[in-house]
Amino acid sequence: MNNQFYMKMAAENIRKNWKMYLPFIISCISTIMMTYIIRALSTNSGLSQIPGGDNLQTILFMGYIVLMIFSAVFLFYMHSFLMKNRKREFGVYNILGMDKKHIMKMFTFEIFYVAVLSMVIGLIAGTIFNKVCILLIRYMMNASVSLGFEFSLPSVGWTLGLFTIIFILILLVTIYQIRLANPIELLKSGNVGEKEPKTKVFLSVIGFALIGVGYYLALTIQSPIQGIQLAFLAVLAVMIGTYLLFTTGSIAILKMLKANKNYYYQSNHFIPVSGMIYRMKKNAVGLSNITILSVCVIVLFSIAGSIFITSDSTAKTQYPGNFISQVSLSDDMSDTGEEIKSEMSELIDRTGYETNTSVVDYSSHAYLTIPVFETSGGFEVTRDVFFIQGNQRPSSLFLTDQENYNQFSGDNVSLDENEVYIHGVNETYNENTLTLMGQQFSVSEMSDMEEFSIGSETESEIGDIYYIIVPDMEILRQLEQQQQEILEDYSQSTIIFTQVDLGNEVSAEEEIEFGERMELNMENAGMDIVNIDTEVEAVGQMQALRSGVLFVTLNLATLLLLMTVLIIYYKQTSEAYDDKERFSIMQKVGLDRSEIKKAIKSQILIVFFLPLIVTGLHILAFSLLMKKAMVLVMLNQVDLFPIAIICAFLIFTITYVVIYRITARVYYNIVK
Repeated sequence: MNNQFYMKMAAENIRKNWKMYLPFIISCISTIMMTYIIRALSTNSGLSQIPGGDNLQTILFMGYIVLMIFSAVFLFYMHSFLMKNRKREFGVYNILGMDKKHIMKMFTFEIFYVAVLSMVIGLIAGTIFNKVCILLIRYMMNASVSLGFEFSLPSVGWTLGLFTIIFILILLVTIYQIRLANPIELLKSGNVGEKEPKTKVFLSVIGFALIGVGYYLALTIQSPIQGIQLAFLAVLAVMIGTYLLFTTGSIAILKMLKANKNYYYQSNHFIPVSGMIYRMKKNAVGLSNITILSVCVIVLFSIAGSIFITSDSTAKTQYPGNFISQVSLSDDMSDTGEEIKSEMSELIDRTGYETNTSVVDYSSHAYLTIPVFETSGGFEVTRDVFFIQGNQRPSSLFLTDQENYNQFSGDNVSLDENEVYIHGVNETYNENTLTLMGQQFSVSEMSDMEEFSIGSETESEIGDIYYIIVPDMEILRQLEQQQQEILEDYSQSTIIFTQVDLGNEVSAEEEIEFGERMELNMENAGMDIVNIDTEVEAVGQMQALRSGVLFVTLNLATLLLLMTVLIIYYKQTSEAYDDKERFSIMQKVGLDRSEIKKAIKSQILIVFFLPLIVTGLHILAFSLLMKKAMVLVMLNQVDLFPIAIICAFLIFTITYVVIYRITARVYYNIVK
């Protein structure tokens, strides 16, 4: 037989099995399109010129690596469903005289057709939607809209190379399976039944316990950033617990239903319960996968939605001026920072003159940050604050002296000796005294204290924030020295924080030029620079982070949603072919179509909506933890995240119901 025969036969096989092949082809097209878009965005020359564009493309490239792995796993998983339902067909070919070499040759052409069709359509769709994504990113980053059209040839090459390798690996794995298969086993593959599984009470209890532990950790972890190990443990415990519950707990529940004679001996209960008991071991893994994928889809869409609706003013609130700098004081404890303030004033005026930029206002003040644990009557300074365990919640102290505070705020604070003013952002400090590293102070609460640091809104979501005013600079430097002795390499110095307001009429280019020249002048002056930033660059970096996370999460969410839908479709189709003969026998012995339809509906409802219920419980348990983690990209607008979760869950539920109605109809038509 020549190659033309195999080519025609392969095309005919795809046509006859289009119900099975179409979802797989859609999967291939979608993954190729998404992978090309992310790769093209990560190398787009226009995006790299936007402030923060370099960071955006770094995030997108990391997302491209993740997407490559997900794409390969996804396509292998989908193809395994496709091949499962064609084993009997290959057995028939073998019995009719086609040896394994001929079957492998025919299947090679099938994969070739699918690969070529998917790559052509996927790259065309990717090229079109890539432009839409570029426009959306430019809109999110407040950049001018480019009307040009860029075709990324290197991205096409990378995408074609990646998916060529994936299709070749799929082909090789399938050929290996065909070579090992026995023709008789292939013919009987659809008729192999499952043994009734045993009830494993111990594993069921472990499953419930693991989910309980995961829920407890998710609800009690105070800082997901510092307690990332516990957050990972919580996710892992819930995932393992979900698999155990579906594989062992579901069987235990079904056997309990079987033991209930009043419930079990009804036609619409007897058939689905008895059938599911025998196949639940196989069903359980699929149901667990659907549940975990559903959770991932909802969380990812929630993240994408909440990032998209977060206003750009969020990042700007973290920067009180167009230019900010942080300079460490010297190790000399007598250094009050006045010399640095005076020098900074001269440098600001000089830099404004050199760059021809109008300086509207500027100010400098000293402050010290100390990470602590809150205790009864004060705060404890310990290295353990950097190694969070259990439910420990760290706090941050921002300290300054009354002279610096008065200069910064314009107030006229007057403190007695050993008296401090304190203001808690999250919690009110209710003690009359404060003990800190062996020093004791009397406390007065200030409810309207001005904040004298940047980033407090972000940090307050991770841990408690307290602003403290001490009587003089000498006490502030003493506290600095004491915390350096305790924290050693983890300690911080007293900082002179300077902010410069250049006015609203200053362009982004002028602001960046001022910042670069100011940094050069400060370096020439020999200052110990901790940080220098401009509002334009900071906001650009935050927008880049948000845009990058948005596009990566959207692509992953879409890919996982597609995987969820196709797993359900293939699972229902596979179940229908397995059940077809069983229901046919029952119909011959007297079961009418209405009773069969009731039994099918009962079985599908159990299989379909059990994962959705468990998904809802998982989302509810982890929503608080996710809200805390979202502070990294949403800053002080994390209150929007619960709304995004609710919307994502409702939309997913509607989608899920639509999938149920479609697959239920497919299932019934096959069985009928």
